[in-house]
Amino acid sequence: MDTDRRNAVFELFNILGIEYSLVEHPAVYSQADSERHKVDVGAVIFKNLFLRNADKSRFYLLSLPLEKRADLARVREALSESRLSFGDEGMLLEKLNISPGSISLLNIVSNPETDVAFLIDAEVNNYREIGVHPNDNTATVVLSPQGITKVFDHFAADYRFVEI
Repeated sequence: MDTDRRNAVFELFNILGIEYSLVEHPAVYSQADSERHKVDVGAVIFKNLFLRNADKSRFYLLSLPLEKRADLARVREALSESRLSFGDEGMLLEKLNISPGSISLLNIVSNPETDVAFLIDAEVNNYREIGVHPNDNTATVVLSPQGITKVFDHFAADYRFVEI
């Protein structure tokens, strides 16, 4: 458990007035782990894909509901990229200062200077609450989609909503 990164998230939430709840659970490294543990957080859980363009000059974090299939061709077209591939563990650590399993929209909190663009499934706005890792894969924080937007606006992050 990375309590420093997790606590940084909660401190920011308190500063920004973001309401949240926290659910502790066994470590989750993949969608299969999420399905195996069946943690009920009372919200739509979001999964994340770390992507890069063909020449590794642009990086993206794509976040979408756990059950939804990522249509990378559609995302590629929306970004006007010729090709998208998954970023490797080394680039993930360099760009977001995080290891696999703890990827989250909230990674911006521990690396606000990142040049990663955050892509959020536009469907997020249909939900009252979503669940994401607080930079630690042994917990899920539940908050409103507007809370995520407040975090990104606070850091002047590069983010956008995309149709997936």
